[in-house]
Amino acid sequence: MLTLGIDIGGVNTKATLFKDRDLEKNWIEHIPLWKEFDSLEEFLEELETSSKPTAVGVTMTGELCDVFESRQKGVEKIVRTVEETFRGRNVHYLSLSGDFISGRKAMSSPKKVSAANWVASGLLVGKEYPDCLLIDVGSTTTDLIPIKNGRPDPDGWTDFERLKVKELIYTGVLRTPPPFLKDEVNIGGNTVGLASEYFANMGDIYRTLELLEEDEYTCDTPDGRGKGREECMKRIARVLCSDLEEMGEKSVIKVARRFRQAQIQKVRKGLLEMSNLHEIGKRTPVVVTGVGSEILAREAAEEASFERIIELSEIYGEVSSRMTPAFSLGLLVSEVINT
Repeated sequence: MLTLGIDIGGVNTKATLFKDRDLEKNWIEHIPLWKEFDSLEEFLEELETSSKPTAVGVTMTGELCDVFESRQKGVEKIVRTVEETFRGRNVHYLSLSGDFISGRKAMSSPKKVSAANWVASGLLVGKEYPDCLLIDVGSTTTDLIPIKNGRPDPDGWTDFERLKVKELIYTGVLRTPPPFLKDEVNIGGNTVGLASEYFANMGDIYRTLELLEEDEYTCDTPDGRGKGREECMKRIARVLCSDLEEMGEKSVIKVARRFRQAQIQKVRKGLLEMSNLHEIGKRTPVVVTGVGSEILAREAAEEASFERIIELSEIYGEVSSRMTPAFSLGLLVSEVINT
């Protein structure tokens, strides 16, 4: 039996194909929906043709893109596109309650499936660690997911609710603009203000610090230029209205370290607030995943004094960490077919 898990994001769409619960293939396709929705249609058609799945599990966050009039309209268009592409296939959409629903139900109740990808991750992790805390750091956001009795047990369910209680922190290791984290930095004893423009992103920061490989920089660069380390440093210098030649490499690296530390502290602060809300103790297992699992999630958890930190990749392999919701769906939908 072939099962396909698809996670349709606003920037990247990810998919995994399993054969009898063994991973066969995986895809990460850079598709900024606000300008390339046709590319999503083409990619889904490629998946359908190449995999011919028995069943498909779908989740999404791309409906938040401002190209859609509302999140509801975004869900409707995405679901309609999936249904047209996989016509005749057994397609299931993950709801916020952790159940799979049909395309018709998803269309009539779009709020049930909007931004439910973190639920898929929580359900998979809950099978291994029924009572734990999951930290998923992606390119754009960080999910803090309390898991009890094998299922996600958050205080908020929609993104709006989760932002209120720090279960969703809108910062990630690629697309976040550095001035979102700090509005000034100290250089040589002087406090220097920053340009609140999209001159650089955190992908540039982590590439400069050699903590991220070039192929992990899976979004467009702010200036449309390359992703080499020198090009990343040039963009960081521009955040200070400067050039690499003027600032010098050592100063740019120092600035990058300060931005990274500010991001770690932002996640740490949210982690402490959320864990206090849920009365999560420091001995609770913390499972980290996502492109930022090592460089941000682990660091924040350690600084928050959690004692046991586990990489999801150690349980399910590297692909599970790079695309946790899609990986989870590929496995979870097979259970629906077998029941």
